[in-house]
Amino acid sequence: MNDPEHIAAYVDAAAQLIGLPLDPAHREGVVKQFTGVANVARLVMDFPLPAEIESATVLRHD
Repeated sequence: MNDPEHIAAYVDAAAQLIGLPLDPAHREGVVKQFTGVANVARLVMDFPLPAEIESATVLRHD
């Protein structure tokens, strides 16, 4: 998903889906920010965790 064309398509589709008018003058900046977010997410997702790591407790307030 770090391909700039895919990210740009995602930004366009997401903006349309939620009804967000995206000014063409701001589109390049939004795509650039999403590219940065995708790069950080890739680092987090690629970080190896040992099998013995337990997942955190999920606390819910009802």
